[in-house]
Amino acid sequence: MALIVPSSYPVQGIFYMFAHPSLFKNLICPIFITILWGIAVFIFGFAYLLKLQAHALISVNCPAAVAWIVCIIFVLLEVAVLSLLFYLIILPIYEDSLFDRTLKLRGLRHVLKANEGNDMAKCMRGVGGGLWILLFQILVLILTFPLNLIPILGQVIFIAINGWVLTFGYRFHYDAEIRNITILQSRREAWARRSEFSQFGSAAFGLQMVPLANLLFAWTNIVGCALWVADEIERDEARLQSEQSSHSLIGPDNQVGTPLPTPYQSGNQYPPQQFQQSQQQYPMKEQSYPPQGPPAGNPYSQQGSVRIPPKDKKQTGLEY
Repeated sequence: MALIVPSSYPVQGIFYMFAHPSLFKNLICPIFITILWGIAVFIFGFAYLLKLQAHALISVNCPAAVAWIVCIIFVLLEVAVLSLLFYLIILPIYEDSLFDRTLKLRGLRHVLKANEGNDMAKCMRGVGGGLWILLFQILVLILTFPLNLIPILGQVIFIAINGWVLTFGYRFHYDAEIRNITILQSRREAWARRSEFSQFGSAAFGLQMVPLANLLFAWTNIVGCALWVADEIERDEARLQSEQSSHSLIGPDNQVGTPLPTPYQSGNQYPPQQFQQSQQQYPMKEQSYPPQGPPAGNPYSQQGSVRIPPKDKKQTGLEY
């Protein structure tokens, strides 16, 4: 498994997105909708707001020429702000879709399927948490902006803090709608892993500060975050598989990693009652259970140890 370096994933996201053109489909719809919204706001602004604002300035003895020029600038700013706000509102919806599509391309479709269901609850948790995180991002951005007045060191701190918040927002969809954890649990984990989150977020935040190109980097950062999560999932699955293999039972005719059949498995010829009777009638010479007796489940699976049934069929009356 390759070493996970969080700060490298924003750059990996750029190359991965261009290597998989299907991911660009998630950009078409929000950009198209935002353009339509901008055109509608532009028409409404110059058809209605321009005259309203110009007449208001003229009514307070402002020169007509100055009033019209100032109002044209105001309308353009209003169109830009309203379009940006609309884009920021619909962006999380398509960001989540891009995140999921990236996981599918990485072969982790089973992770998404395993967490399907309760869509309404997940949606409410995702929307509520997303709005909270958006307000939190704006608040932190405003409070930390004065740090830019400090040369170099202040800017580094500013990027690190806002990068941590940015990463928290990127990963919240994975936490809330795939892992099914609350926003409080997600925040605690983000704080516990603040070093990793700040590394990824600093690189992602730096890319989003590039003029014009930040419109693309806002999407590639999502892909990079999904790649980061995918590597973590694959690492955890590999570790779990390794642990399961190390705890598997090894029988005389079984290969490593294949558990032995037990009386509680379906298709076994001995039901649990008959198995208990056979134990009483033909007790084992070497008792392998603790003093309190075998557990209620599998008599050969004691937690923390490996149990191998005796080879002598006459002692137990069982066939293996």
